[in-house]
Amino acid sequence: MNLAYDLVRLGLKPPIKFVDASQEKYDVIITCTGYEMPDYSFIQGFDRTQLYEHFFWTEDPSLAVINPPVDTAGFGAAFPYFDIISQWVMNVFSGKTSLPEKEAMRKWCAEHMASLHVKRFYDSWLETIRIGLLSGLLPDPARDFSRYWNIISSMVKPAYLATPPAFPEHGMMDSLFDFRIARIRILSGLGNDALGYLLKKGDITDAEYRAALEIDPRQSISVHLPYSQTYL
Repeated sequence: MNLAYDLVRLGLKPPIKFVDASQEKYDVIITCTGYEMPDYSFIQGFDRTQLYEHFFWTEDPSLAVINPPVDTAGFGAAFPYFDIISQWVMNVFSGKTSLPEKEAMRKWCAEHMASLHVKRFYDSWLETIRIGLLSGLLPDPARDFSRYWNIISSMVKPAYLATPPAFPEHGMMDSLFDFRIARIRILSGLGNDALGYLLKKGDITDAEYRAALEIDPRQSISVHLPYSQTYL
């Protein structure tokens, strides 16, 4: 591993060129840009509006940017957020996880990345859950609801992303929120087949199964835990 301070050029093909005119070839390059707005000018042809899910460059997904989205006002637990993104990137690079086809990623970028000047609220913990499910790094709630539930209903701890707690670890403000109702509303969004499987597995009770079936679909909550991104 070599430590370098300034790049002049990083193209799609090696070598890369440094400010001292030296050139090197590397298998993996990690750039640490700190807390300032990143300067990507050294990457030839790079367009930040073409970052799928804000992280993977659609034109060459071997380039990933592990950084809060540039058009957001972030809030919440940063370390689990960066942890889950890093795991996703490593799994993609190692071939354990696949990304969508290029056209699908471009379509996502056209919808979500076209107006980077519009500020959005960004809940880091809820995004950690969403990304963890999208990338297959968190338990699938349709197959293993208990482990999924014990993560989302516990205090925020990075270690729980790898090993969910046996029981939810409650926080100081949990008494202000009715988790029982939230649990049923999330279960109701899984569909009849998943509910039947979870009941047979013993992951949910008969009462929870019946309550979830009775929920108005308009009251269901997605397992991805959507939230308003309106920035006030």
